[in-house]
Amino acid sequence: MRLAGHNKPHKVCMLLAVMDLIGSGVITENKIEFTDQLRQSFSKHFERLRAGDDQDSPENPFFYLTSEGFWFLQARPGYEQVKLDRYSKSKVAYAYLDAGLFGYMKSPIVSPDLRYALTQNLTNLPELYLRWAKAWGLTEQTAQQYLQLIQFRLSAMAQQAHLAVKPMTELGSWHQYEKLVTPLRELQEFKEADYQENYVLSRALGSYSDFLAELAQVDMTQDIDDILHRPGLVQTEKLALIKARMGQGVFRQQVLSRWNGCAVTGYQTPTVLVASHIKPWRHASDVERLDPNNGLMLIPNLDKAFDKGFISFDEQGGILISSRLERPEVLGINSALRLRQSLTAQQDYLAHHRSLFFANSE
Repeated sequence: MRLAGHNKPHKVCMLLAVMDLIGSGVITENKIEFTDQLRQSFSKHFERLRAGDDQDSPENPFFYLTSEGFWFLQARPGYEQVKLDRYSKSKVAYAYLDAGLFGYMKSPIVSPDLRYALTQNLTNLPELYLRWAKAWGLTEQTAQQYLQLIQFRLSAMAQQAHLAVKPMTELGSWHQYEKLVTPLRELQEFKEADYQENYVLSRALGSYSDFLAELAQVDMTQDIDDILHRPGLVQTEKLALIKARMGQGVFRQQVLSRWNGCAVTGYQTPTVLVASHIKPWRHASDVERLDPNNGLMLIPNLDKAFDKGFISFDEQGGILISSRLERPEVLGINSALRLRQSLTAQQDYLAHHRSLFFANSE
């Protein structure tokens, strides 16, 4: 559905939420129930992809996706399937997918590109990138500059070097983009121009890569796949780690209990908050990944800025803001923000974050 100049994100967000629960092991069979976990995952994606006056209403796609031909509703016992009315929520036991699509969603190889394709259907990628970049605090001028570099100059450079046959904004996935960008960065023409122009070409490439990776949730998909295929872990250990990586399970509960809301703002609606690892997943041991001291409960804008190293916190809990975050006020970030509680248990983790991630964003 397209309204107010953009495609409504509800159906896409529902499918992404289902993929989240499949990836975390919550959904193991082709049976999708309308649970709080599904609602929370939907809201997480909806917050990222909404535009204008879009309303966070997961029940709508759950009951209306039947019009797409791959989403089906199963009647509760006592009700006739042929008379099932999609408006009659009390009659629906669960939803299920076309078997082939469900298989694709379970595949760690196919699912990242499927996520990307679903999100791409919301609008054209350049438009979506500009929304994403400006939501991240880039000025309109910088966002447009990066996009024009990707669409025209860098795409032309790649085509002249026979690395691509079409503009980079038409590539089908983050993986294809990175496969092209790696040799592009090695071209002498690129290196010389990048140096002369204060590395703006590299910044544009990196920004667009972050955008594509976030659409497909590449890092999370790879991390979950690593857990599933790691030898020596019993099933309960795998499930605990997967839930922690997804910001769910015991880790989330303990972090939420410890901070009693957002660690900075105090905002308390659990469905909006994100359990963020201080020492990032890729750098942490399994013990650290499950340690609630390695967690901050944050509202989404602060979580993303912290994850990217655009903000961190000093030893007294005061916020540190990277100079690369052009318009922190767009994200509700200012120098007066600070952590609300004592930091003793988090000091080592925060020191790691400051030294490796915040420092590199300066």
